[in-house]
This record gives sequence, C-alpha cells and structure tokens, in this order.
Amino acid sequence: MCEAFPIWWQDITSPPPTEWVYMFEEFTGDDTAEEWALAAAIFIAQTRRRTGLGPTFAELFTHLLPDTGGLPGPFPELEFMERRRAVTGFRGHAAIEWRRRGMISFDRAVMRSLRVGRAFREHSRLRQQSRASLVARNGSKHSTLVLLAEPLEVADETNEGT
Repeated sequence: MCEAFPIWWQDITSPPPTEWVYMFEEFTGDDTAEEWALAAAIFIAQTRRRTGLGPTFAELFTHLLPDTGGLPGPFPELEFMERRRAVTGFRGHAAIEWRRRGMISFDRAVMRSLRVGRAFREHSRLRQQSRASLVARNGSKHSTLVLLAEPLEVADETNEGT
C-alpha cells in the first residue's frame, strides 16, 4: 500500500492529503514548475543580497506558501517523525525539481546553502544586458518608461482615425 504513495511521502502509513498532492504537482508540473522555480530563485537572490546567506528551506516555502505557514495544507494525524519526514520530503523533492531546471542550487545537509542556479544567472544576465542596451540607445534610464508608453499612444491615435 505504501508503494503507491509519492516518493516524498514514503514510510508514512496513512495516505498523503489531497492538498499536498495537488501542491506538489503545481510545484513540479511541466506547465507550472518554471514559474515556481523562478519565484524561489528570486526570493533566494533577494535573501542572499540582504543577509549574505541563503534562506532555509522553511523560509523559502513560507515565502512561497504564506497562507499556510510554508506547508501545502493541513496534516492528517501523524507521529512527530512522520511529520518531519513528510515536510522534509515534500520540500526537498520540489527543490530537486527546481535544481534540475537550473533555477536554484543547494548542498545536501548544509544549512542556508540555497542559492540561485545556472539557468537563473544566465536569464538574469541576459535581462540586464538587454536593459543596458535599451538604456544606451535611449541615453537614460528614465527613457524606458517613455518607450513603453509610445506604442500605446500610437495605437490610440490609429484607433481614433477609424
């Protein structure tokens, strides 16, 4: 019976709560994992910039799931060690998926080792380069807002004439 449970719920006798299964799918599914991984990487980068250290897994998941205190939903009746295994397994396996995508990185069994991954750094570098080239073309950082507004004004003028 336990063999049918998700890998992050192994060695626990009762089945995982539905909310946990759905949230894990949300964190790791093909359609949504990239967004969650990006949100995690942004939080990690901000925390490292602010404190010099990476956040803990508890801090990361509390940020991602603020309404439920970092957990995907309420627990069924479990013993203390089963609760620890469930939380650690859930968070760890979601983070492994985000690490596979290159958005975050961490060292096993090292506190506060969460850091951004290679793909996030590359994405950030490209974004900074495109922003810098836009500023260089227009001469100032404030001209970015003007550039974004101009197409809207042109579209409005075009629509008025028809």
